[in-house]
Amino acid sequence: MFGWLFGGKPRSGSWSRVRREHLAREPQCIACGRGKTLEVHHVQPFHDSPELELDDENLVSLCAEPCHFVFGHLLNWSASNPHVRDDAQAYRQRLKNERGI
Repeated sequence: MFGWLFGGKPRSGSWSRVRREHLAREPQCIACGRGKTLEVHHVQPFHDSPELELDDENLVSLCAEPCHFVFGHLLNWSASNPHVRDDAQAYRQRLKNERGI
């Protein structure tokens, strides 16, 4: 179902469980720290590396807006960011420094 959304590749039947388990382990956006409206983002895109779909090492939590678009897709839904973790960590550190945390 909806395989066309992912380059014609259907999602694994285990995706819902893996997504839920990932969010339990990483319940906040890795960039801004918010915990509402999270997306589980694939570092290596599902359409390019379907074998990594369920690999937790390939998953990061990003808030739906704006961090998923900004850090996960570099402001272009067709793009991917293999450095999403590093970029998000640098941004989060900058936020902490600005807030004096």
